[in-house]
Amino acid sequence: MITALHLRLTAITAALAIFSSANAQPLFTASPWNHATIHSAVGPAKILGAVRIDHKNTMTSGGFSALWISPDCDYLITISDYSQAQPWDKKITRSGWVQARIEYDPMGNLIGVTETGSGQAIDSQGNVISGAIEAMAWDGTGFLVSFDNRGEIYHYSGTSPAGSILSNPPQIAFQGPNLAKGNKGMESLTVLADGQVFALWEKEDGASTATAWLIKSKTSLSVPYHATLNPGGAATLSDGSVVVIERKFLGGKLGTRVRLVRLAKDDLQNPTVSLNGKVLFDATSRLLDNFEGVGACQKGQREIVFAISDNNGDWPRAIRGKNPQVTLLLMFDVGS
Repeated sequence: MITALHLRLTAITAALAIFSSANAQPLFTASPWNHATIHSAVGPAKILGAVRIDHKNTMTSGGFSALWISPDCDYLITISDYSQAQPWDKKITRSGWVQARIEYDPMGNLIGVTETGSGQAIDSQGNVISGAIEAMAWDGTGFLVSFDNRGEIYHYSGTSPAGSILSNPPQIAFQGPNLAKGNKGMESLTVLADGQVFALWEKEDGASTATAWLIKSKTSLSVPYHATLNPGGAATLSDGSVVVIERKFLGGKLGTRVRLVRLAKDDLQNPTVSLNGKVLFDATSRLLDNFEGVGACQKGQREIVFAISDNNGDWPRAIRGKNPQVTLLLMFDVGS
C-alpha cells in the first residue's frame, strides 16, 4: 500500500534528483570540433557541424547514450548509461540527464551546446535508477525510456518535453522478454508516425541481423533488422521514415566505423522478411567514437539528424586504456 509518507518521501527524492544549472557549476564545456577529414564513402548525408563535449568530471558527467532533439532543433535532452562501476561506488552519477540549448553559426551549422538543467532519472519507487538507460523517445504524453539489461520500457508522463520529468516516478509502458546478452540491450527506441513504437536490440557478435520490435499497446511484433554494424539509436523523420545509427570499433589503426541507415515508412508499417535500409552515411576514422544516441528535427527545409557518442567514462581505466574516449555531438543534413 502506498502511504502518504511514502508519497512525501518520493516527492523529496524526486526534488533532490533535479538540479538547476543556474545554481551549480556546469557539468561540461563544448567547443567546435574539426570534422573536415570525416568523409562518407556513400550516401547523401553531410555533416553540418560538430562539437566536442569536455566533462569537468567524467564520474559525474558522460556516458551519453539516449538522445532526444526538440522538433525545432533548439534544445536537446540526453541521458547517461553509467552502470559499470560497483554499486557501492558513490562517486558515479548514475542515470544523469542533461538538457542543453543547441547553438548555431549564422549559416545554421552546429557550433556549441550550453547546459540549462540536469538531474537523475528515478524509478517507480523514487530511487535513482542504477544505470543502463540506452534510448528515449517522446510519444506526445511523456518520455519512453529503454534499458541495456531488461525488456521493460518506462513511461515518464509530462505535458511538454523537459528533462525534469525524468526525475518523476514512471510507469511501465511495456514489459517484454529480456533479449540482452552481456550489455547488448535495447539500444534504440522511437515512436512511428502511426503511433507504434520501434525498438531495436543490439546484435550478437558475428550475427547479420538484430531483433526489432514493433510495439502497439501491450503487444509486439518481432522483425529481423539487417545490421551491417551494431545498432546504437533510432529517430523518426518528418516523412515517417526512421534513421538508425550503427557503429563498430575496428581497432586502433582504423578507428570506428559509423553508418546512418534510413528505413522506409512503408517497410515499417508492413514488415516482410526483414528490415533493410538505405545507407545515408558511412565513414571510418580514428577520430570517430562510440555513437549511441540519435535524434531528429527540422531546421528550415532541412531534415536534420544529431548523433552523440558515449565516452564510457565509468569504465575502469584498465578497460578504457591510456586514451579515454570522447563525447562528440554531430549534426547531419540527411536530405529530403
